[in-house]
Amino acid sequence: MKKIFAYHLIFLFAVIFVLSAFAPMRIAPKEQHARLARHTAQISADVYNVQVIVLNLFDIDLNAGTYSMDFYLMFSCADSPCEREPKWDVLNSTSGLDVQDQGTSIPFTYYEYRVKADMIGRVDYTYYPFDYLYVDVYIEDKEYSSDEISYEYSSIIVDPYLFNPAGWFHNKNYDGGTTYVIEYGDPDITFDRLNLWLFLERDWFGAFMKTVFAAIVIVMIGMLSYLMKTNATTERLALVSSTLVAIVLYHISLVAGVPATGYLTFIDKFMIWTYLIVFLSLVVSVMMMVLVNEKKQEKAERLHAQTRWLVPLLWIAIMAYVFIFELIIPYKQLLTSISA
Repeated sequence: MKKIFAYHLIFLFAVIFVLSAFAPMRIAPKEQHARLARHTAQISADVYNVQVIVLNLFDIDLNAGTYSMDFYLMFSCADSPCEREPKWDVLNSTSGLDVQDQGTSIPFTYYEYRVKADMIGRVDYTYYPFDYLYVDVYIEDKEYSSDEISYEYSSIIVDPYLFNPAGWFHNKNYDGGTTYVIEYGDPDITFDRLNLWLFLERDWFGAFMKTVFAAIVIVMIGMLSYLMKTNATTERLALVSSTLVAIVLYHISLVAGVPATGYLTFIDKFMIWTYLIVFLSLVVSVMMMVLVNEKKQEKAERLHAQTRWLVPLLWIAIMAYVFIFELIIPYKQLLTSISA
């Protein structure tokens, strides 16, 4: 009996062993998560942090929205080493890139280049001549999709000794960068495009003295007609008429520096109100001439007394309105929206 029981026990262990050999293996939860993490790491995109140092900016052409730029471009692998090398391109270059490897690159870890290129940026002429300029650098990979390489914003700064674009001030508070996804027809294949930008503002004092100040002087010369005597109607009409012609020609010369836009710029609004004031002065001069010619001296004197202060004060009030509500307040709102 003991031998039979021993044989049965051996047979039972043998069956259990065979069944366990062919049974599916269960992976412990920790090991399963570890394998999943390794698999995810293998298929995740390489992330490169991008830094730009702008050495100089020159040949700024507002009419075309173009400029030439000399800058350092650096790529740093966020989780070094990466599996892929960046095959980057600057998309808003207009005539090719002059790229020099600085010799400090570490494969799959760090890359540094000096780039010279003619670029095109974003120009808004709404506040011309007190305008601003976005100096853009658009970076996208030529070969790898978003699933393989991603470019992230690190920083964009200027060289404090070399950067000096004539007539422009760099406002670093509104610099920045962002990455967004681009697709070219096939929604399953996307590319990460990084946009880095500098924010440049016009020198307001220089812009005022070279544009608006001259227009104000022309109008003030026309306002001298209100200091003339009532009988000097011919001289008065000649002065106001010449002022109107001068302001129209000056406006034409100002807008020749910017392309035709589908909206009014600040200088357009300023000039429209200036036309209105000069035209009102012309109407007053003509009415006074008519009254003097009709021997209605008393009415002419009354009109002269009423308008010699009213029209100049109206012009001052309109100019204050234009500068405050068409320039200063909207421009501050713009800066607030950029910083947000």
